[in-house]
Amino acid sequence: MEKRPKIANIEDATEDVWSEGRFASRTKDLGRAAGSERLGLRKEVISPGRQSAPEHAHYAEEEMFIVLGGRGSLLHGGERVPVREGDVVSYPSGVGVSHAFVADEDEELEILSIGERNPNDVVTYPRSGKVLIKPLGKVGRLREADYFGGEA
Repeated sequence: MEKRPKIANIEDATEDVWSEGRFASRTKDLGRAAGSERLGLRKEVISPGRQSAPEHAHYAEEEMFIVLGGRGSLLHGGERVPVREGDVVSYPSGVGVSHAFVADEDEELEILSIGERNPNDVVTYPRSGKVLIKPLGKVGRLREADYFGGEA
């Protein structure tokens, strides 16, 4: 017997609203609403003049973004690149280039984000020097150590 697809409508998906410092957006996790287990799909509306998330780079997860509306900038490895409705941005896994979006001061920036839900991903944050190690569920700052240090 064939399983029926789970269908979710964008209008019915739960919207999360958050704001923290220079970051602010409204998001709908459309992938989870439709029952996706390994592929993420989110609609994000970034508030005017605000940033989507801290600049970050994934090492085991590929992401793609489609600008659905508005204008803003893609923060790409420390550069600001203008983006507008219709632009598509791809970040293959492991490229090590940090990214985030910023909406123009006078309008929202609406983005569709597509990505893997890779439980083994490692994410770096160049501005703060933090590292997120998903398999450990930990975020922090690393400090160098001798390979055999503490092993005796």
